[in-house]
Amino acid sequence: MSQLLNSRRRQIRAKGRTMVLHRSGATPPSVTLLGFPRAYRPDELEGGVIQGDQQVEILADELNAAGWTDKPERPDRLVIDGRSTAVQGSRAVCDGALLIGYSLWVRG
Repeated sequence: MSQLLNSRRRQIRAKGRTMVLHRSGATPPSVTLLGFPRAYRPDELEGGVIQGDQQVEILADELNAAGWTDKPERPDRLVIDGRSTAVQGSRAVCDGALLIGYSLWVRG
């Protein structure tokens, strides 16, 4: 198993919170997962990212287990601490050819 994957799992499991990712028309329509949200720093506010947006680190584990084959994207919703946010985009996190998670850009 990849050292990067193990490290990411440890960090998200230690610092993460339970969240629910919703997708309209998907089977299943939602998946509960652990994620680690953080606010963007002022120097990261560019390219459409605005104050109040968050970056959320998630693992691919829960998505794979739920049968999701596509990356999170618009118009998916991520519920964090009972508050619904809109997925603005995502970036795959890989270790070589192995997909280990996603960095989500959420707003709301």
